Amino acid sequence: MFAPADSYVPQYAPRDESGRVALLVWAMVAAVALLVLGLIIGAPLLVASGHGSLAAPVYNLFGYVCHQLPERSLHLEGHKLAVCSRCTGLYAGFALSVLLYPLARSLKRVDTPRLFWLVLALVPLVVDWALGVFELWANTHLSRFLTGALFSSVAAFYIVPGLVDLGQSLRRRSRARTEQPSRQAADAAQVLPVAPSAPSDYSSPSSRI
Repeated sequence: MFAPADSYVPQYAPRDESGRVALLVWAMVAAVALLVLGLIIGAPLLVASGHGSLAAPVYNLFGYVCHQLPERSLHLEGHKLAVCSRCTGLYAGFALSVLLYPLARSLKRVDTPRLFWLVLALVPLVVDWALGVFELWANTHLSRFLTGALFSSVAAFYIVPGLVDLGQSLRRRSRARTEQPSRQAADAAQVLPVAPSAPSDYSSPSSRI
């Protein structure tokens, strides 16, 4: 006995396209974040090992986004990192938060937390910076690192969903462009005129072929 058509159960599940895109975007963001952090930490190690010519482009690159003052930078093997202590906290906090992101939140979600939490995470950084600027309290490497890491780790929960949403949108547009020609061909096939067939005269057996 054959089962009715309405009770048919598919033997495979359709591909979760949005999940694959989300995973790919997360992996790319995590890889870039770790690469940047590796360059920051690797620069002083290159200098210490006698490869200053390789470290110079790294220092020059990060010089566009950081003041790199030696007295405000962490040191490794007697040489400063490629960025100051606050920027090191920013990059390190973001990289760690991105790596742990799937454990805290589904990669498929593209909504972001309330902006209140991002502003709240920024407050300690601003206070630590302001107290130092107005010479009310001398901030330290630890305070600069921690306040930077706090802000960037929270910011990851706004950046990752935004990039995932962007990646999914680009994928949908790409699929739409790919499927459009086939849809147009199918529509054209439906409107092609059908040649009429010759009538058959069954009332006159003598005229049959």
